[in-house]
Amino acid sequence: MFRKTIDYDTVSKIYDQVRAGDPEMVHQLLGGVNLTPDSLVLDIGCGTGNNTILFAGTSGARVIGLDISLGMLGKARSKTSKLPLVQAPSDCVPFKDESIDFAFMTEVIHHLPDIPATLQEIYRVTSRTGSICIVTQSHKQIDRRQTSRFFPTTATVDKERYPDIPEIEQLLLAVGFNEVNSVEYNFKPVSLGDDFLNTVSRRGFSMLHKISNDEFERGLENLKNAFQSGDPLLYSAGYNFVWASKT
Repeated sequence: MFRKTIDYDTVSKIYDQVRAGDPEMVHQLLGGVNLTPDSLVLDIGCGTGNNTILFAGTSGARVIGLDISLGMLGKARSKTSKLPLVQAPSDCVPFKDESIDFAFMTEVIHHLPDIPATLQEIYRVTSRTGSICIVTQSHKQIDRRQTSRFFPTTATVDKERYPDIPEIEQLLLAVGFNEVNSVEYNFKPVSLGDDFLNTVSRRGFSMLHKISNDEFERGLENLKNAFQSGDPLLYSAGYNFVWASKT
């Protein structure tokens, strides 16, 4: 059974101050799937609904947000009264067999205590012609993060939390999915600024909750010094979109 690995009811209080929906990520998801207004889509681990709302508004499909955290869902509900939001563990979702046309999760898989059970459950509810996309980072992409530069232990922590791409592909095949393939996508390089510093200062990235306070304070001080010295802090976020279908 799914259990929260971080207290997201507490994190939800500041989540929207440091995290926003990602139009480019949603654009890449939409480019890989054919949906109609009748299609039923499930956003697994929807959090405060940022990407859920973006996806629904852009795709025109029927979209449901699912999360284990009532705090996160409360924030999502404050933004929309139209989308169904469901509080449930991802390895025991309250949907009928073969009822979902497309399921996706964005930066969620590393929060799942029992990944095989979740993927088996998603397979159960995915329609015969349906598909899934898991958006995540490879271990190499984790190493290239700016957070890994200033908080080195976060890279070690996250490579333990994140299954690497070949493992995800094998897990999808093991539960019955076919046509498994991964697409690496690199976002346009950006110079990180005050928004990034604000996110880090508030521990808006989940892995910052997994390191000691001493390391966090040292890293934060080094990050502030880098800004003050004029370090451009260029970063091109890289993700893998792992796709799979039943047919």
